[in-house]
Amino acid sequence: MAAHAEAESIRIKAKADAEVVDSFAREMELRRVEVAKIHAYGSKTVFVPSDGPGAQLGNALAVGMAASMGAKT
Repeated sequence: MAAHAEAESIRIKAKADAEVVDSFAREMELRRVEVAKIHAYGSKTVFVPSDGPGAQLGNALAVGMAASMGAKT
């Protein structure tokens, strides 16, 4: 019963978040989630982005290394 109530609470919150159209309010919600993550994992945790330029750079380096492994010098 508690799990059902928690799931319903999450569903209602997600629906309310989806209806926000103000860009400032959306940005503040993202920051609130970030603070909650830091609180959950601890202040010494480092979060690495899994998408964007940082991840693309890592993928490019991995592909470059893999391509050069079979090349003869």
